[in-house]
Amino acid sequence: MINNTILSFLYIGLIILISKILEESLKRFYVPAFVSIIVSGIILGPAILNFIIPNQSINFLSQLGITFILFLAGAEEFTLDEKPNIRIFVSSFIQVIIPLIFILLFFKILNINEALILTVPLAMTSTGPLARALSEINMSKTKEGNTLFYQAIITEIIFIVLFIGFSQKNRILEAFIGTSVVIIAIFALGQLYSKIFVKIMHLLKAREIEVALIISIILIVGYFSDYYGFNAAISALFLGYLFKDYFKDRPEIIERIRGLTYGFFEPIFFADIGLEVVKITPKIVFISLSLIAIILSTKFFSGYLSANLIKLDDKWLNSWAQTAKGGVDTSLLLVSLLSGFINNQQYSFSVLAIAVVAIISPIFLRKYKIVGEEKINIKLSTPLSSLKNDNYDIIYCDTSLSDVAKIFSKKDISEVIVVNHEKIPIGIFSVKNLIYIDSYDYESTIVCDTYLKPVDALLYSNTIGDALRKIRDKDLSVIAVIDNEGKLLFPVYRKDLVNLLRP
Repeated sequence: MINNTILSFLYIGLIILISKILEESLKRFYVPAFVSIIVSGIILGPAILNFIIPNQSINFLSQLGITFILFLAGAEEFTLDEKPNIRIFVSSFIQVIIPLIFILLFFKILNINEALILTVPLAMTSTGPLARALSEINMSKTKEGNTLFYQAIITEIIFIVLFIGFSQKNRILEAFIGTSVVIIAIFALGQLYSKIFVKIMHLLKAREIEVALIISIILIVGYFSDYYGFNAAISALFLGYLFKDYFKDRPEIIERIRGLTYGFFEPIFFADIGLEVVKITPKIVFISLSLIAIILSTKFFSGYLSANLIKLDDKWLNSWAQTAKGGVDTSLLLVSLLSGFINNQQYSFSVLAIAVVAIISPIFLRKYKIVGEEKINIKLSTPLSSLKNDNYDIIYCDTSLSDVAKIFSKKDISEVIVVNHEKIPIGIFSVKNLIYIDSYDYESTIVCDTYLKPVDALLYSNTIGDALRKIRDKDLSVIAVIDNEGKLLFPVYRKDLVNLLRP
């Protein structure tokens, strides 16, 4: 008889394999990755096939997944470079209160227990999916895009505070005050914490165990948080924000944590969300459909209403931006279930509602036509010269590693093309190179003092099809587009080509 621990090896292996296959299969239909993984869990779990039953091992890894996903959310999603004005705060409050009231009233009509804590993940906006959607429609760097993102951040933080307060029923006032103080301290003193950690790492000379030390801090802080009644995953969210400035000059460190989180923990976490769904009954379907209608209508209304406050001309865009789901909200929902705040039926209709709304929202945003933007008719036979792009950073041989690290952080790329002073490409510098160099040496070390990968190049007269074939055959992430003299005109990244060729 195989024990549960050994059986979990098979379960986890199948979860990762099937969820990734389904993720790739549904990507062409604009289904968000996390929804595909949840669907794989629903199929494999008690809701349909009943092949995998959630056990202690899967739940433990899922808890770790929540913790690391929220840590990265704190480190990457909450980016308030400019102080939002009072209008954005008022607008965000409107977007909190309207969905919250109507969903709460619906639960009260159905006489559902724990309505307060169940309402929070359903009513909140998730900044992670919104940030990705804004980037895909080329709005992430615009004034309108920043306004939409700031609203989402503020509403998400408010809902997190509400969740912590509602989950601590015996000391709700203490929880609200304590959480508010923690958030204010983090946003006010985040840079100071980062500098202290840099000093500690330098004194320890522990470059080779840097990732291990960060992971240990996440886990230890999580333990004490749970011990004193503050959820470990939520504490990881705030901890991630503390490390934000530390990661700015160390993109290779967060890249390694990303690899661990998104390659291993994320599929297990989102699959577990699906595995926890019980057999779907007509009652669950009815409540899910009702919640979908309430979420969308209240989000539309509050977004449309608040657009006047923030002076956004396109009110419908503001409405749809608030429907972004599938980030911290799903984490809070699973936390609620595993902590015993809600039952499996309540959890099931909530997960289905969030998943459907998460599918609807990005489909609209991707198809959204921005005023003044013309979509280029891209074909495989289109010359690379049509992709001419001057918005890239030139990395010369004598560029310091500190400058390159900032580019990696700003552009969200993992490789850059290095050129000499005649702009002839001489190699590719990878973010992985930074791992083996002490961050204190970044300023004094130049790119050409490190290892450079060979660079592949194509003439500007070559076609997009030529670039795709080279990328596929050699598994490249970037190609140099050059002129007849061999000088770099611009880099072409694999992810950009894939996005261009999407229907």
